[in-house]
Amino acid sequence: MPTKFQTLLVERKNDYKTWVPIYCPAIRAYVFFNMQGFSHLRFKINNTPRKPKEAMYKLGLLPLVRPVIHTATSVDKYERRLSPVGGTRKKVLKEIEYWGLMASVGKQNTKVRIVLRKIVGGKSIHFWSVMKG
Repeated sequence: MPTKFQTLLVERKNDYKTWVPIYCPAIRAYVFFNMQGFSHLRFKINNTPRKPKEAMYKLGLLPLVRPVIHTATSVDKYERRLSPVGGTRKKVLKEIEYWGLMASVGKQNTKVRIVLRKIVGGKSIHFWSVMKG
């Protein structure tokens, strides 16, 4: 019998796979949803798994990601730095741009922060992470 965590993971993953790019007024660009972003909800940057409680917390906030992207009017934080990229290898360092957006969304007007990223030289900005603001 699947655990509560496994059930939530499968539900959220199936939903996430249907997400299409949406326009973000704060960065004046479309945001894409790739599996790197989804994987980051389960695994840290060094590819170690997040604790199930932390992963469930992030998966639980996933439905609020698109409303934040759609309603955020300004960039809360911007950073450009060298970061490891590449699945289990994580040895390749690339220059990456990060944007932090924050908005109060959902039925309970929850303050949610999301992180978007773009690998410099890459084609698109994609969703990277979510947490409460």
